[in-house]
Amino acid sequence: MLGIVMTVTAAGCGNSGNDAEGTELAGSTESVESTESEESTGTSASAAFDLKGADYVTLCDYDAIEVTITGDYEIYDSDVTEYFEQLLAYYGPFYTVDDSKTTISDGDIVNVDYVGKLDGEAFDGGSAESQNIDVYNNCSAGGTSSYIDGFTEGLKGASVGDVIDCDVTFPDDYSNTDLAGKAVVFTFTVNSIQKELTADTVDDTFAQEQFGVDTVEEMYEEIRESMTSSAEYYKQLAIYQAIQEYLLENCTVDIPEDYLEARISDYRNEFIETYCSGDESQMEEYLSTYYGMTVEEAEAEWSEGISENISLEFILETIAEEKGIEFDEDEYASYISSMMTSSGYTSEEEVYELYGYGDAAYGERYLKALYVDQLALTSLMDTTTVVIEDTTSEDTESAEDTEAVEDTEAVDATEE
Repeated sequence: MLGIVMTVTAAGCGNSGNDAEGTELAGSTESVESTESEESTGTSASAAFDLKGADYVTLCDYDAIEVTITGDYEIYDSDVTEYFEQLLAYYGPFYTVDDSKTTISDGDIVNVDYVGKLDGEAFDGGSAESQNIDVYNNCSAGGTSSYIDGFTEGLKGASVGDVIDCDVTFPDDYSNTDLAGKAVVFTFTVNSIQKELTADTVDDTFAQEQFGVDTVEEMYEEIRESMTSSAEYYKQLAIYQAIQEYLLENCTVDIPEDYLEARISDYRNEFIETYCSGDESQMEEYLSTYYGMTVEEAEAEWSEGISENISLEFILETIAEEKGIEFDEDEYASYISSMMTSSGYTSEEEVYELYGYGDAAYGERYLKALYVDQLALTSLMDTTTVVIEDTTSEDTESAEDTEAVEDTEAVDATEE
């Protein structure tokens, strides 16, 4: 749940890396009263602050939020078919038996079994079953690999069911020295002539082999369910982002300058450590090379992004306090466990060090505060009116939706 919240701003060019501020969640840097505080190791400038968001925020009427999102989140039959065609194009080509043909002609894809023999004995790597080959172009179906000269020559004009011997000589420079320059015989059994599978000719066999379901109808239903789930996810994500933007536009926040400077300093130091090998003198060249920015431009962009992050953190912390939202140790532990599993972290300490700029105690305090802030943001879904504008239609229609987020897949906010 926590992971779905995305930062309103990318916090400058830092979002290209795996640093905390550039990918931080909407939340607060402040401690949670229901959790035990730990002594900071002092490696993070931000850790020295213990601010209360309510002291710096004037809230809007967050029980009467109305936001507009844009997009078409309905899945139609044409969408499912189009997506399946994209799958065929990307992973294919796929083939099926063409019962209308029995004799091989130019352009045909043929399914064969073959055995390669040297001096009458089958040799390693020379045999295969149910291979689709392009006979007249002497290559595999789709042209992904070519064969040695003459490999498919004897199949031209053959018929389904034929067993044909093809005499082939391996080139002198063939990679397998045991076969280089040797004359061999490949015995082919012609199983069928194939035709490329399309959305119109897809069959149950394909559905079974590629999707693990019994029928084409079940395959399409599985695709529809996946697309519907994805559309719902992005719809909820758009609503979350719109609510965050509304709060930033309609609440007033007065950020302490020294706290903002500390957050920027932490972020800047982490950026130098991550992308400049800890050498500040490399920063100017790195920013110029990869982002076309000066140090001053980058720092200005970071300042703007981090200011918005802090504002949103303070706002949500204050809303959580007014609503009486409390920290849940068990649910939080489950979230951290999911983050570790999905992102390959080996320990909670590693997660906390990332979010605390090397200061694990601060990182834990920070993430726990973010978690409570996320609960506050999620609670706003129940009272927010959402207008959906579908720009895919000439006659744009709006629909109101006040449903809450349910079973939303978590996204690791530290992924690049």
